[in-house]
Amino acid sequence: MSPKDTFYPIMNAKQRIGELRELLKNANDAYYREGHSPMSDVEFDTLLAELKQLEEAHPEFHDPDSPTRRVGSDLASGFRKVKHRYPMLSIQNTYSEEEVRDFHRQVTEKIPEDEVEYVCEPKIDGVAMCLVYENQKLKLGVTRGDGVQGDEVTQNIKTIKTIPQQLPKDFPEDRFEVRGEVYMTREKFLQYNEYSMRVFGKELQNPRNTASGSLKLKDPAEAAQRPLDFFAYSILRDEPEGKHWDNLEKLDGAKFPVNTLRAKAKNVDEVMAICAKWDKLRDTLPYLIDGVVIKVNSLKHQSILGRTAKSPKWVIAYKYKTEAAETILESVDFQVGRTGVVTPVANLKPVHLGGTLVKRATLHNFDEIERLGLRIPDVVMVEKGGEIIPKITSVVLEKRPKHTQAIVPPKVCPICNEELSKVEEEVAWRCDNLQCPAQVQRAILHFASRGAMNIENVGPALVDALLEAKLIRDVSGLYDLTREDLEALERMAEKSAANVLASIEDSKGRGLDRLLFGLGIRFVGKTTAGALARHFKILDQLRAATVEELGAAPDVGERIAQSLRDYFDHPATQKLLAHLEKAGLKTDYDAPEGGQPLAGQTWVITGTLPTWSRDEAREILEKAGAKVSDSVSKKTTSLLQGESAGSKLDKALKLGVKTASEEEVKTLLGLT
Repeated sequence: MSPKDTFYPIMNAKQRIGELRELLKNANDAYYREGHSPMSDVEFDTLLAELKQLEEAHPEFHDPDSPTRRVGSDLASGFRKVKHRYPMLSIQNTYSEEEVRDFHRQVTEKIPEDEVEYVCEPKIDGVAMCLVYENQKLKLGVTRGDGVQGDEVTQNIKTIKTIPQQLPKDFPEDRFEVRGEVYMTREKFLQYNEYSMRVFGKELQNPRNTASGSLKLKDPAEAAQRPLDFFAYSILRDEPEGKHWDNLEKLDGAKFPVNTLRAKAKNVDEVMAICAKWDKLRDTLPYLIDGVVIKVNSLKHQSILGRTAKSPKWVIAYKYKTEAAETILESVDFQVGRTGVVTPVANLKPVHLGGTLVKRATLHNFDEIERLGLRIPDVVMVEKGGEIIPKITSVVLEKRPKHTQAIVPPKVCPICNEELSKVEEEVAWRCDNLQCPAQVQRAILHFASRGAMNIENVGPALVDALLEAKLIRDVSGLYDLTREDLEALERMAEKSAANVLASIEDSKGRGLDRLLFGLGIRFVGKTTAGALARHFKILDQLRAATVEELGAAPDVGERIAQSLRDYFDHPATQKLLAHLEKAGLKTDYDAPEGGQPLAGQTWVITGTLPTWSRDEAREILEKAGAKVSDSVSKKTTSLLQGESAGSKLDKALKLGVKTASEEEVKTLLGLT
């Protein structure tokens, strides 16, 4: 049944609209902020279509924050926010020829049919990027963000060698914008994924998410190691004129990388013929495409057609069906991650899928094996969709062999042979040996990461070399390194060694909240680490606390409290912390000057803030003592309100909750 055929009584419709908005918001957050896809593009677009249909049928449930009206946001903390001169909207997707023809009919309602011309371009599975040039020089690289503003990633963009830093003299001298897509080729992604598996024990999901994460690295030198590329696809001006096709030619002439696989079409039949032709070609392309972008060629016609709050009306993306193949599950390997979690990976009888020979597929966890009912050697269906690392989607039961073998979780760690443990309510089996080689390397990289101790010059290659030379055994060993130790390493010059030591020394003052997160304690993420630091103030009080006292801290339940107690009771932890304290690390919490003026208050954040991301605003409010909630209620003290605030603002006004702008909060906290 299609969304258009679905009928809900009014109360059920309200409930379903709420469910869909929550599902799609969470999927958007995971995709744009966390770099993974909890559902396929087809699932997402189907749910979005259902939501749009229900909202049209029930305008009384209008919400300006609905996923049908807002562009998914990839805004991240720690980056300067830049407002887009021209909004970066999303493109309407379809999997149906009928809807492409509907799009053509809507175009020809405003533009005479004999004047309409389309440009077809491959839909690259990458990350949208805005390049701003001034005086013919590259000034800014800005992500899509939420469509209104994005994160400035200029230094990382400048590491992409195919992007011109200087434009020819026939380009405007004033501000000039180029839009395009940052991506990874299939081959380069597979090479980098192999490196990620070896160094981090982490299997990357797809090129798009990897490209997105690479653009958000704080260290341009690290970003330069990522094999990113770029395709330019449009020029933006205040007064657009001419043809989109001519602009592509102009970009090509200026040495921008422009996709040569493009075509003009005079009618919708020609458009669909191009889509069918490229569908057959896509497995042979060096990059991933998941469809065809169909644009009205005339910029004047584009202006006449206009846009909705979320999407232009002059463009549509026809998306291809998910690729799938049948093969045999030959065996299952087990990998060990940073926190000791053992993850199953399927070894498949090699099968051609999406232009590559597929030999492995992710299984995520043992619950997934049980859900699929997998046994060895089952015949299975494998899908790629927008992924390069495929996944098993089902078992072909009618082809199951007579004699099969169950997939049993290992009893000992495949790396160090220590006995594995499993908490009853958890999915994962885990190696608790803190000295397990598979965990040590990843634990050090996590400790040094920007969200934790932010040791800028300590990356995968250096950690690899330090462990191989037996210069460190755990994170505390970083603080014993000398200039002579580092200079003895291959390709480590005197200046590089000095930079590493300076970064390590600088990290000593990060404070208790960053240290707790960096230690990688099970269940203790960044938010919980901050709550613990604010509550206990100093490390000695925290590690002396009983399970009951730990559980009384904000955001700490029984499970986290027990995990903390187990961690602090472990002899290896006690030795590690003693080493870190001796090295001079700051183990207390720095409350902001003036104490915690928002202590005991509950705040909610809504809308797009001028300079802060949501994560930055949350951290600032929490450091000032506030509890930050996701929903407005009678207990809410204040609402931090940004641009395009929606239903949360309406509810706050109805309940008489005070509102404040970012500038007012800065003044209140003395941050101006």
